[in-house]
Amino acid sequence: MYPIGARHNVECADLKFDQGGLLHWSSQCRYLGVYFVSGRAFKCSFDYCQFFKALNAIFSKVGRFTSEEVVLNLIRAKCLPVLLYGVESCLKMVRDKKSMEFTVTRSLMKLFRTGSAAVVSECQNYFRFLPISNRIDIRTAKFLEKFITSDYICRLFECHARIGLNKLNKIFSMYDNASSALDVRRAADRLFFC
Repeated sequence: MYPIGARHNVECADLKFDQGGLLHWSSQCRYLGVYFVSGRAFKCSFDYCQFFKALNAIFSKVGRFTSEEVVLNLIRAKCLPVLLYGVESCLKMVRDKKSMEFTVTRSLMKLFRTGSAAVVSECQNYFRFLPISNRIDIRTAKFLEKFITSDYICRLFECHARIGLNKLNKIFSMYDNASSALDVRRAADRLFFC
């Protein structure tokens, strides 16, 4: 068990089972591959280890023998799903998005053999490789859209899902008339690939 709320850092006694076992308190909990972290508010911790394992597996197999376009497609297909697993269902802070963006930018610096984030951004634009923050917004919009249209959701959560989707739509409606996840994707494409 792990605590969330205003009293998350209060020392708690372990819980005892009828059979004599103990249930210890923990600072994080893993559920379906997503790590929930103890804190004042609900938040997730993202594990970059698996992303780097997938990335190094690609680099070890293809090395410098193949084109950047092929490696980027492999990263898009094999590494990004590992990095972005479950991110659409978690509350993301700005620092989480920036941390993920930094992780991918550093990986692309290795691929493009540069130390400049501006060069990496230009290469992303050239190869039509969306930034992570835009990918997260698109995934979140798709998730919320499916969540709202599902017949099996609790109506209590539907209100929060609609609010979240409306926030995303407002962000992208400044640039385009976004009203669905597909519109969010198109607006993100127009923003980045100008």
